[in-house]
Amino acid sequence: IGGFGAFFLIRELIKINVSSITYDLALLKLSSLLIKSDGRIDPEEVQYVREFFIKNFGIQRANFLFKEIKKNNTPSTVDENCKILFRTLNHSQFYSVIQFLYALSLSDGTISKPEDEFIKIVSVNLGFTNENLRAIRNQFVSSEHSRSESNDELRKHLNVLGLKKGASKEDIKISYRNLAKEFHPDKLSGMSEGIIKLAEEKFQIINDSYEYLNKNYV
Repeated sequence: IGGFGAFFLIRELIKINVSSITYDLALLKLSSLLIKSDGRIDPEEVQYVREFFIKNFGIQRANFLFKEIKKNNTPSTVDENCKILFRTLNHSQFYSVIQFLYALSLSDGTISKPEDEFIKIVSVNLGFTNENLRAIRNQFVSSEHSRSESNDELRKHLNVLGLKKGASKEDIKISYRNLAKEFHPDKLSGMSEGIIKLAEEKFQIINDSYEYLNKNYV
């Protein structure tokens, strides 16, 4: 960070007292901003967040966070909350944050364009490349494709691995190894049960696609 940027970062840290803002509160704030990003508040998304936080942090902690989020002293921008996540999580745990945001946006049945753009902004703040983000996104949008193109199983499974028709067997093997290295749930030690469970589910999708392609791809 350059001198000019460092000045503003220090000013923001003093203003919002980042050390007192926890990871779970920053994640809840990002959830709130994501829900509002498309100009409407979907009850399914609100319910998804509520159930997720109660299940993973307990009802007492969750209710405390729901009250805290309404106070004016909590960070209000994507950048501020991403700074908190950057300080409190390690790089491998950033993947689980993006997975959670995609799961939240899809909880009402579809990922809107504003929600898609919002998650992209978060990913940039957390240091993701377009390729990294696409690898996570494919774990979610492939299910949308399968509903509209149910007869194209091959395309769906290639998409999960970030590949297109014409990819070689070696491409499939390399892509799977890279994704397995990035998304293995063992990297999420210390994260909440729900975050780990979501990562396990998405990792299983990667495994299932790899197995399908090994058996059916010529």
